[in-house]
Amino acid sequence: MKIISKAKKTAVSIAVAMLLASGAQAANLKPITMCALMMMGEGGPEHQMLLDYQAAALNWGVKVELKPYNNEKIVTEELKAGVCDLANVTGMQARSFNKFTGTLDSPGSIPTYDHLRIVLETLAQPRAAKYMKEGEYEIIGIQPAGAVFLFTNDRKIESVGDLAGKKIGVLESMPEMRQMVADMGMTPVSSTLTNVFQKFNNGVIDITGGPAIVYDMMELYKGMEPDGGVLEAPLVQANVQFIGRAERLPEGFAQKSREYFVSNFDASLNFIKAGEKSIPAKWWIPVPESKEDELHETTRKVRLAFRDMGVYDPKMLTLLRKIRCKQDPSRSECTDKNAE
Repeated sequence: MKIISKAKKTAVSIAVAMLLASGAQAANLKPITMCALMMMGEGGPEHQMLLDYQAAALNWGVKVELKPYNNEKIVTEELKAGVCDLANVTGMQARSFNKFTGTLDSPGSIPTYDHLRIVLETLAQPRAAKYMKEGEYEIIGIQPAGAVFLFTNDRKIESVGDLAGKKIGVLESMPEMRQMVADMGMTPVSSTLTNVFQKFNNGVIDITGGPAIVYDMMELYKGMEPDGGVLEAPLVQANVQFIGRAERLPEGFAQKSREYFVSNFDASLNFIKAGEKSIPAKWWIPVPESKEDELHETTRKVRLAFRDMGVYDPKMLTLLRKIRCKQDPSRSECTDKNAE
C-alpha cells in the first residue's frame, strides 16, 4: 500500500507541474509514447521509478505517456513496429538494438557495484554518445537491476566446477544463454521469464539465476529447501535499458535522460541492496577464495568465445576489462596476451 500511495503522489505531482506550466509551455511539450515494462505490475517499484522519470522529462520539454506492459517480448515487438517511441527492456533484449550496451551483462565482466558505477558514469558522458546509437535506435538510459546470483537446491555447490551436470533454466529467446551454460558444464532447460522460477520451485531444474529481488517475489525458498542456497558470487550484472527511436526524440533529450539515470544510481542501488539483505543469512553460500580464480577464468572463456561468435561487442569488452584492471591490476587477465 505504501508503494501505491507513493506512485499516486508522484502522479499528482506531475499533474500539478502541468497545471503550473503556462499554456504556451504546455503546448510546446513534445509528446512521446513509452511502452513501459512493469513486470511487478502497476503500483510496484518499477511503476514508481517510471513515474519519477515521467516527471523529470517535463523539465526537458517532453511529456511521456506510459503504456504499461508485463511481457518483455511484446514490448520489444511494439518498439520495432513503431507503436511507441521509447521502451525499457532487459540488457539481454537490448542487445538486438545495440550490441555495445547489450554486452554489459556478459558474465563476470562487472564484478562489483563499484565497478558498475564507473561503467555507467563513463557511458553517460557526452563523448560516449556515439556508441549509444545503432541504426534507428538510441540507448537513452541504463538502470542497474542488481547482481544475478545462482539459486540452487544443492548447498554443496561452491564453484563453477560443481555446476557440471546440473539442470538450469535458460530463456528460449536467448540462444546464446543456452551456449553459455553448456560451456560451463550445465544442462540447459528451455524456459520463459514466466515459468523459470516455477520450474525451480517444483524441482524441474536444479538451478536458476536472478537478482535478489526475485527471492521473495517468486518464493524461491521453496526451491532451495531443505539443502539449497544462493551462491554468493554474482554471475552477471543485470540492467534495464531505455531505448528510443532516435528520429522521434527532441534534440538533447537522450543525453539528459542518460545523465538522469546516472544521477539516480544510488537510489537504484539502495533498492537492490535492500533485496539482497532480505535473503536470510542461512541461504548464502560463500565461494572459497581458492575457487575465485576458477570462476574468473571460466567466465572469461565464455566472454572470449562470444566475442569471437559476434555476440559480444569487443569494444565494450575492452572497456570493461580496463575498468577491472584499473580497480585491481593484480588480476591475471591484465597481463594476458589474449586480453579482451
